[in-house]
Amino acid sequence: MRARHSASTAQTSRDVRGKDPLVAPVCPAKAAQWFVSAHAQMTRVPLGCHFNAVLAAWIRVEAASKFEHGPMNLPSRRRPTHVGTWIGGARGTRGTADPKVTDAAAYARQWQTWWDGLQPEWRKKEKDGKWSTKEYGAGGNEWGPLTQWGVNGTLSIVASLYFWGCAVPGDAELEAQWEAAVLDVAWALEGLAIFYEKF
Repeated sequence: MRARHSASTAQTSRDVRGKDPLVAPVCPAKAAQWFVSAHAQMTRVPLGCHFNAVLAAWIRVEAASKFEHGPMNLPSRRRPTHVGTWIGGARGTRGTADPKVTDAAAYARQWQTWWDGLQPEWRKKEKDGKWSTKEYGAGGNEWGPLTQWGVNGTLSIVASLYFWGCAVPGDAELEAQWEAAVLDVAWALEGLAIFYEKF
């Protein structure tokens, strides 16, 4: 389950680097305006330490890409309609409200189909149907459709988890589905960040 933020918990949940995993990572001072706006939006509602790991990896990806826009857009085939609606509304920069996920179970199915289609060729599923996180294939140098940074890239993945996460508090089963997705995205974005920082 998601870790809830509280002052007492924050004082005892620090990792070995002295950072508090229950506090969202700070927006870098040299970030481009599009990222500043997106970061503010994705941190309005605290969604716990695992989502913060996604945010941290996202920051690394975009910082390594110098907060520039990628050459292409992240594939939209089978993407959750909420993400497309958000993009069509200028990603909330014109005062539009965040899209509300009213059927989290349906959203989870749509999201998983989209996410499955974004995986690099080397990534395989385990017997339980979950994507393997044992190692980064191709030496961590080949990420296929996921190799899209900037406002039309990994931001859409982060936003898709954020909208979903805002819709599941209080339902253990739905929250567990969301948590699994968050952990998998964190793993993938961390691998992307390592690749981007290297090259």
